[in-house]
Amino acid sequence: MPSIPDSAKSTYLSVAVIVPDATRRRSLVTALAGAELTVVREFVDYPSQADLSELAGLNCHVVIVDLDEDIQQALAVIASICGHNSAITVMAYSSKNDLTLMRRSMQVGAREFLTEPLLPEAIGEAFARAFARRPSQEKKTGKTLAFVPSKGGVGVTTIVLNFALALRKESGAKVVVVDLDFELGEVALGLGMSTTFSVADALLNPARLDKEFLSTLLLRHSSGLAILGASEEYNFFHAPIDGAGKLFQILRSEFDYVVIDTGTSHSHIQETVFGIADTLYLVTEMTFPALRNARRVISFLSSRDESRKVEVIINRSTSRHGSIDESSATKALTRPINWRIPNSYAAARAAQDSGIPLATANSSITQALVQMAKAACGKPTDIEKEASKGFNFFRSKALQVPAET
Repeated sequence: MPSIPDSAKSTYLSVAVIVPDATRRRSLVTALAGAELTVVREFVDYPSQADLSELAGLNCHVVIVDLDEDIQQALAVIASICGHNSAITVMAYSSKNDLTLMRRSMQVGAREFLTEPLLPEAIGEAFARAFARRPSQEKKTGKTLAFVPSKGGVGVTTIVLNFALALRKESGAKVVVVDLDFELGEVALGLGMSTTFSVADALLNPARLDKEFLSTLLLRHSSGLAILGASEEYNFFHAPIDGAGKLFQILRSEFDYVVIDTGTSHSHIQETVFGIADTLYLVTEMTFPALRNARRVISFLSSRDESRKVEVIINRSTSRHGSIDESSATKALTRPINWRIPNSYAAARAAQDSGIPLATANSSITQALVQMAKAACGKPTDIEKEASKGFNFFRSKALQVPAET
C-alpha cells in the first residue's frame, strides 16, 4: 500500500475540512494530524460563496467535505470548489460506504471517497494519489502583506507605496501593490502615475480572471514595482462575492510579495484579505479615535484567532500635537507597538504634491520603512544589528529625529 510521501505531509499538502458535526470533525482532524498533514482551516458549517472565495485564497491542496449533514448542500459545495479551481483535490467524507453516494460525489468533482472508520492505510493511499496529481515542481506562493487603517487620514497610502518600494529594493523580488480604496484610492497617484484599468476591472470579471488578463491591468513603475491601482473615476463599486479570492490567488502565484492598501474596501473583500494575509500591519496614531478603532480591530481579529499576525504601526510617532504617550497607547491597544514612523509633514506633503515618492530620498520616514521592509523579507534590521552589540537603537536615535515642520 502506498504511504504518504514525506514531501506530501505538512510542508507540502495543506488541507481544509468542511464537517458540520463537531464530533466527526474532531475525529477527522485527529486522524489527519496522526498522518502529519496540516489542516489550515476547519469549517463548522457548509461555506457560503464568500467563504469559498476565502478558501481559494488559502491555496489549499485538499478539501474534505462531509456528506452526511446535508447531502444536497455538500454536493453543491463540492461542485463549486471543483468549478472554481480544478487543481484542488476534493475528498468526500461519509460514515456510510454507499456506492450510490460515492458515484454522485464523483460526478460533481470529488476525486476520493473517505469512509469511517478512518484507517491510516486509507488516508495514506488517498493522499498519495492527491500528491501524485500535483505538478512535479510547484511554484512557491508569495506572501501577502496588508496595511489596515484604524481610521481615515492615518497615512496608510503613503506608508504602503513607500514600504513597497523599499521592499522591492531590499528583496530584489517581484512586488505588486493593490489599492482597495475603490472610490478614492491614491497609490498610483503617489507614484506619479494614472490608471487606465483598475482593481475594479479585475473583480468585476471573475470569469475572465487569469494571469494573462491580470497582466493587462497592471501598471509598471520604473523601480520594477507593479501596481493594481484604483479607478481614476469616482463611482460606487459593488464587488462580486467570488472575485477577491481568485484575484489574490493569482497575484500570490505571480509575485513574491502582494502589498495591499485595504483602504475602505467592502466587507467581504476585507474579510478575504484578513484570512489570507501573512502579516496585517495595523496603522494608527496617537489620537483617541485612532487608538479606539485599532483596539476594536485587534479584538475582532483575536476572536478569530488571527491577531497573531498583526503588527502595530504608530504613524507620526514624533508629533508634538497630542497628549497621549506611548505607554498609554500600548495599554489601550493591549499589545506592544511594533513599528514607529516619525512625523515629517513637509516631506510627506511635498511627495504627495509632486508624485515623487519619499523612498527616493533619505528621509526619516524612509529610514523607518526600510527597516520594516528588511524585516518583511527576512534581512537583519539595523535595530537587530545594534541590539546584538548591546546598543539601544531607539534611545540613541531619539536625539536625531528632525524637528516637526
